[in-house]
Amino acid sequence: MNKLKASTALVSALLTSQAMADPTVMFGLAFNFGGGAPVSTGLTLKLLTDDEAQSVVGAAGVSYFFDNGGYFGLDAGVGYLFDGDVATTLTYDFINDRPQFSLGYADVC
Repeated sequence: MNKLKASTALVSALLTSQAMADPTVMFGLAFNFGGGAPVSTGLTLKLLTDDEAQSVVGAAGVSYFFDNGGYFGLDAGVGYLFDGDVATTLTYDFINDRPQFSLGYADVC
């Protein structure tokens, strides 16, 4: 329950901190690492707080991982938007207690 409260507070803070920005969506690959387990690979869908190229953004999303019969993750953190509709994020997966790196497509201005 404390993990849910912490993740809700973090997502709320990230999404309200840039109220004037236009949010965008990212779709890509997610890699959970750390925690003494092998790297897990999956697909991710994230909401980013801005769509401005070459900017730091807040990120919150959901991921589906393929190993161990398949499982979901819920994460929040920060990201960076590059020119050419490329986005990267470094977040923390609260369900699986692991850091996550993601790379994908986002509609960047």
